[in-house]
Amino acid sequence: MVNGNEPMAVAACVEAAKKAVLPSFFQLNWRQYYAEDLNKGGWARLGSELATNPFGGPPRIIMIRIGENDKFPAEANEVLTRVRPKINPTNTLLLVVDSIPDERFKFFKDVIKEGLEVDCRPPVKEAFNKWLIDQFAARGVKLTKDGAKTMIDRLGDNPSILIGEAEKLSLFPGSKVVLGAKEVQQWVSLGPTAEIYELGLPLGSGQLERALPILMDLLSQNDPIPLLWAIGTHFMRLLRLKSFILANDGQVSEQRLAAAAGVSPGMLYRMRPQLDSWSFGRLKEALKALENANRALVTSRSSPAIILQELVVHLGCLGDSR
Repeated sequence: MVNGNEPMAVAACVEAAKKAVLPSFFQLNWRQYYAEDLNKGGWARLGSELATNPFGGPPRIIMIRIGENDKFPAEANEVLTRVRPKINPTNTLLLVVDSIPDERFKFFKDVIKEGLEVDCRPPVKEAFNKWLIDQFAARGVKLTKDGAKTMIDRLGDNPSILIGEAEKLSLFPGSKVVLGAKEVQQWVSLGPTAEIYELGLPLGSGQLERALPILMDLLSQNDPIPLLWAIGTHFMRLLRLKSFILANDGQVSEQRLAAAAGVSPGMLYRMRPQLDSWSFGRLKEALKALENANRALVTSRSSPAIILQELVVHLGCLGDSR
């Protein structure tokens, strides 16, 4: 099982698997499925394919791709658990997952216990910033620490999106420009989840002095409604995290917690400290303020900028543990 979404590492694993198949029988012995297709057509079809002999020389490799947002039903776990001991020794089942769908499933427990997992997860914490800097360096571009942090704030922490940006910036402006925070703000557009990272995090931490300047910058480039929705998404995730931890009596792994909140492990690391500042009562007040701001944007004649500024001040004060 290849576990993780670091693009370069995952690509290397898949390429190595392809090279193991005899070129003359590649079309017959390399099979690739997506979870979405198997969910429609049934996982049981894998049983016969994995049990029979390959065509010509071995091995036959059957790869299944499970994306972060793909459903992995109980049927899939049951089929894979039942079929695994019956796999023909000349066949290989290769699972490529962005993250383990549910580590409570027996299939995944057994795979990890037997050391059959290849860890292709991107680094977390400060190591993720260094990873991004190294990706730019490999393409001949110097990205500073502040530049890396700003880029992650604006684009999110999806490795594929960040590598795509590195490819683009290596062509223009290229190696002639050192990319610091100012340059990243100039050349990197806000991604679809950028407001969550750039504005939601300081609000969740009660850092009003950081949040207001960011809001003014975002308002100059974005419509107010998407900004409001993005802030709301951040606070809904805080509520989901707090509820999930409480429902499991605090006994929950980081991976399950990240999956429950719909965030990457790196983003979970940045959101975790915020939970201490937010009681259920204050989160309820924050969501009520968001609802009132949404109503005001639609029905009021007040300036959208003023409505969002008032909202940000309210949320920033609620989140300030001081």
